[in-house]
Amino acid sequence: MDRRVLAVLLALAALLVLARLHTYDEPIETDLSAAAVITREVLDGRTLYADMWDHKPPALALTHAAAQLVTGYGPGAIFLLNVVAGVAGLLGAYAAAAALGSPAAGLWAAAFWATVSGDLWIQGNQPNTEAFINACLVWALALLARAHAGSGSGRFLAVGVLLAWASLYKQVVVAPAAFLAVAYVAWPPEGRSRRRTLLDLAVVALVGGAAWAAVVGYFAAVGRLAPFWDAVVTFNRHYSEGAGSLATRLRLSFSPAQLASVWVRNLAPLAALTALGAGVGVATARRRPWLLLLALAAATPIAVGLPGAFAPHYYQLWLPPLCVGGGLAVRALTPFAPERLTWLPHAAGAAALVLLLALELPFYAMPADDWSLLKYGPIFVEERKLARELDTLLLPNETFYVWGSEVGLYFWTRRSPVCGPCFVWPVTTGPLALPLTERLLADLARRPPELFIVANWTWTWIRVRHPVIEWAEARYRPMPGGHERGPFSLYVRRGGALEGRAERAAAR
Repeated sequence: MDRRVLAVLLALAALLVLARLHTYDEPIETDLSAAAVITREVLDGRTLYADMWDHKPPALALTHAAAQLVTGYGPGAIFLLNVVAGVAGLLGAYAAAAALGSPAAGLWAAAFWATVSGDLWIQGNQPNTEAFINACLVWALALLARAHAGSGSGRFLAVGVLLAWASLYKQVVVAPAAFLAVAYVAWPPEGRSRRRTLLDLAVVALVGGAAWAAVVGYFAAVGRLAPFWDAVVTFNRHYSEGAGSLATRLRLSFSPAQLASVWVRNLAPLAALTALGAGVGVATARRRPWLLLLALAAATPIAVGLPGAFAPHYYQLWLPPLCVGGGLAVRALTPFAPERLTWLPHAAGAAALVLLLALELPFYAMPADDWSLLKYGPIFVEERKLARELDTLLLPNETFYVWGSEVGLYFWTRRSPVCGPCFVWPVTTGPLALPLTERLLADLARRPPELFIVANWTWTWIRVRHPVIEWAEARYRPMPGGHERGPFSLYVRRGGALEGRAERAAAR
């Protein structure tokens, strides 16, 4: 690699790290705090799925485990994951655009990635699962783009590993994997027959199948296949069907409301540049790079829509096709620039970059808590505030339980959950509600917490009379001296040590 290219990549990576550092102190949202808490409990000896319930495949817990083993449990591990995923994606964007176009295209793609991958509206400044999926996808694209007549099976083993690992974060990766496979066979590398490309894809598919067989085999061997399957397959099927049938979700995925969702507003300059480049590129002799990229782009709405929720962070999956597409567009426009105006394509890239900076930079004038307020409202700021109070209310050996999804209370207090199912939704709705309720009640009865915390939104959104609430009403009462804490309500165990301390404090 040219030293100047390396220097630019290092500078862009440093800028990305600084951008992530700006929101180091932002409160952690639920998906991240849950992954961190569940991983910590598993590292301490509790079992994934059978005890610590989650509905994501195991790659997320393994990834968080690696970070926690390096930095310890806490925000440092989250930041490490943030940096690793961001830089891996940036380098992958360079590699993919350089393979599809040129080193200059790669640098533009990396610059776009550094600028927009932490976008507030797609919640990109924190490492949700999409950050890891994107790193895998963009590197798989780079490897496929570099394939040539003499490529050996090692390249396709690597592609298989990347796609298999990505699918172990979320199964939605099946969509981009399938579309890339079709494009690879339909437009094979020069000098490589279609028969050979089918063999290449067989290697990729075998790796993916082996990875999932190994995971299923492991949980079967340790006697936890049923809870694994219930969480990762049965519950996720129910979760996705909340938006309707597969046909309905696919129709929604390609609707104007989703393709031009408010969450991707800041990606508009990249989308315009990519569309311009695609129009030029597909019409020229250098068609294959664009067809590979467009296959990934066509699969992205499907991957976004398959879970059915259309959450803002799902739209991070647009980063690989748009960042790589933006870089490739500069390359596609280059042959059409007049001899004396060879800088014009780069001016188009610079214009897109300036627009992106104009959209992104104002966020970096705001403190980290304001990012959370804009994205989620006050819930996670209040969650961290309450966690600090809990450390003053509870003795080191005392516990609490939260009826809600605010698992960050366990994260910030570093207290172990008394429960295995920590989320309220799977306990109240869906095919696992009854068995998970039974598990939760058993956990609470075995170790009754001193404090029962209710996230107040549950009174509005969960409209069923639940056995856990009935259990709590018989054993807990509002905390003396005032039980309301913003979006939370606190209830102390009747006859417990905390109740006595709270009564004495209220009487002063």
